[in-house]
Amino acid sequence: MTRRRAVALGALALLTAGAVRVALQAPLAVSGPPPDDGLVRVPGVVHVHTTFSDGGGEPAEVARAAKATGLGFVAISDHNNLDARPFAGYHDGVLVMVGAEISTTAGHVLGLGLGEKPAFRFSGDARDAFDDIRHLGGRAFLAHPTNLRAEFLWTDWDAAGDWGIELHNGDSQWRAAGLLRLARTGLLYALNPRHALLGTVGEPEEALRRWDQALARRDVAGITGADAHSRVPVTRRSGVRFPSYEALFGLAHNVVLLDAPLAGDAVADGARIVGALATGRAYVALEALAPANGFFFDARSAGRRFSMGETVAPAPDLRFRAGGRVPEGTRLRLLKDGQPIVEQTEALDVAASAAGVYRVEARVDGWPAPWVISNPIYVFDAEVAAARLAAAAPAAADTVPESATVIEDFEREPRFRPEHDPRSAMDGPPTIDAAGPAATRAGRLPFRLAQVEDGADAWCSLVLREEQDWKGRQGFALWIKADGEYRFHVQVRDRNPASKDEGTEWWFASVRTSRGWQRVALPFSRFRSINPNSDGRLDLDRVVGVALVLDKGAIEPGTRGEILLDDLAVY
Repeated sequence: MTRRRAVALGALALLTAGAVRVALQAPLAVSGPPPDDGLVRVPGVVHVHTTFSDGGGEPAEVARAAKATGLGFVAISDHNNLDARPFAGYHDGVLVMVGAEISTTAGHVLGLGLGEKPAFRFSGDARDAFDDIRHLGGRAFLAHPTNLRAEFLWTDWDAAGDWGIELHNGDSQWRAAGLLRLARTGLLYALNPRHALLGTVGEPEEALRRWDQALARRDVAGITGADAHSRVPVTRRSGVRFPSYEALFGLAHNVVLLDAPLAGDAVADGARIVGALATGRAYVALEALAPANGFFFDARSAGRRFSMGETVAPAPDLRFRAGGRVPEGTRLRLLKDGQPIVEQTEALDVAASAAGVYRVEARVDGWPAPWVISNPIYVFDAEVAAARLAAAAPAAADTVPESATVIEDFEREPRFRPEHDPRSAMDGPPTIDAAGPAATRAGRLPFRLAQVEDGADAWCSLVLREEQDWKGRQGFALWIKADGEYRFHVQVRDRNPASKDEGTEWWFASVRTSRGWQRVALPFSRFRSINPNSDGRLDLDRVVGVALVLDKGAIEPGTRGEILLDDLAVY
């Protein structure tokens, strides 16, 4: 046998042995005493895309994959829509929830636990997104906040609200994995999908750093987002079904802690799961590395037990414990305010009485990412706990100062005129007597938006085409009331010689209506432009038009209704 042939046969033998080893690779065995906290652990996956956006499979396929993976729940979150909402509920024992991944100018926001599908669309403004999620009964999480793609990266870390954060994200993991690791994953996937995908998971160092920074100010829940598409795009309209939902769902789980098992009531059970995720009564686990349903982390003081997401007052007898059923040699690291303070093997039992944010990372030798990342247990007195709660309050509504100057009160012939596309309609009188908030005459924006395909325009608007000098003004204000919940755009047009739109540029902000009169203020700092030739500023001394617009970017095509307006003003 020649030397070259011997080397080739040796290499082939090594490759064969490696392939067999990968094919037989199973999650690590766990041992140890099971948790004695009496809590029910329910594993699930959130942040899943379907054919209602850019995913490869329909909701029914997602439910089947969740069942095959042993999940208790799965949350679909297609881009900027709730079109899968009719599929929400129990399917073969798996609770399917429907939320949305909302694109904003500050990054993407995951909305879980949203109610019925609204008539309005999400506006693209981060503050609007948080407000809409809260209004629809849901909870917000920053999606892939440290992604390598600039348009996915979260930029507003000081945003008001009680949002949580994705610590792991499937899309972010593979982008950070590098070409060699991705090539290895592709080669090994056919032999052992879950083990192959596990090779793409690295240390979420930046996400953990950002999380610890946020935790210094207030309570922040951490989750893992699958960002499962089960589709790799090839062209704009076609893609390859890879990796499977089942493989993705077996990689990482959110394990929620409940006081009692799921009862089979989709609405009530969904609220319990989302509530547990939002308050941090859960932990993140790499299930493909080792089964994690037997993990625990708690604190004990004065005969009471406190779990993840809870707050306990500082006390001399306070002890933290972690462990349960873990892989052999698991290193349990207790961190205080983001800094490791102690590490023990397989079981942790530590006295720590100082105030701070305590969490645990369970690490297994040979793997860069933690097997388990717990949510924190907070150690603060009542005063500090209340201050942290206040720090998580939503952004307060902007107020309209008394010095506002009314530019349209609708008491005379309106200066704002109706305009719409040829297929939409605006029928009826432009004003209504005694219908305003002070029983004065109110303006009327009736609309019947045409049912059109994505490529066609549909819009109804009230437009003022007059030059204005608003130099020194801070915002736009109006009274509004509607027969339903809609979103419409307030648009201000200024001169921009570089613009191809007749030398002008539209700047806009979004307003959500309600069935009662409300006074709304829109600071000009919140107005934005999508003009590719934007000059980067709204020139208030060169305003040439104002419009209130309902279009298919704000509400569903085919929607009809009525909005009442009064005292349009600048301040």
